[in-house]
Amino acid sequence: MKLLAITLLLITLPFMANAQDAKTFTLDNDKSTMTIEGGSTVGSWDADVNLIDGTFAINLDALENGNGTAFDLTTFSVDVSKIESDSRRMNRNISSYLKEDDHPKIYFTLNGAEVADSDANVYNVSVSGVINAAGADKEVSFTTKAELKDDGSIVLSGVKELLFSDFGIDRPSAMLGTVRASEEIEIHYNLVLVAQ
Repeated sequence: MKLLAITLLLITLPFMANAQDAKTFTLDNDKSTMTIEGGSTVGSWDADVNLIDGTFAINLDALENGNGTAFDLTTFSVDVSKIESDSRRMNRNISSYLKEDDHPKIYFTLNGAEVADSDANVYNVSVSGVINAAGADKEVSFTTKAELKDDGSIVLSGVKELLFSDFGIDRPSAMLGTVRASEEIEIHYNLVLVAQ
């Protein structure tokens, strides 16, 4: 019986150590920015994401030493109603195309986050996961920069390219189809995480 208990302890010890090393960070919505940018037959457009919710469990040792999982994600979501451009009509279109009534939030589920390389206090993290928007799932992978700040906060930044068709959305159009959005969009983000 003692041997079994010792064996179980040895097996679970690395996982217990990782759990203890992880520190909880929450996203500071007031200091964070996220913008959706795209093009059309008449020019470019953009919309700001004004309400993001995120809680991270970050393993600072893994991040700084480049070994193991850099962070895990407890929650990450965007309120569709808070995606806003300078145009009321475009805001109505965003709500319609993202099916806000049935799917009021866009979710990101993390599958993995491994440190790829680093330069001083900036770390390139290879991220994989699933974005759920308009009721459709899209598996994604991208690199995010994680920067450790002197005040103890962490800033995640980068750009992710997506397609409207990734979520079963036809390219938005106006004026009887004479104005049509480009298929490609870019998500630009600068997320400030603060320790709890």
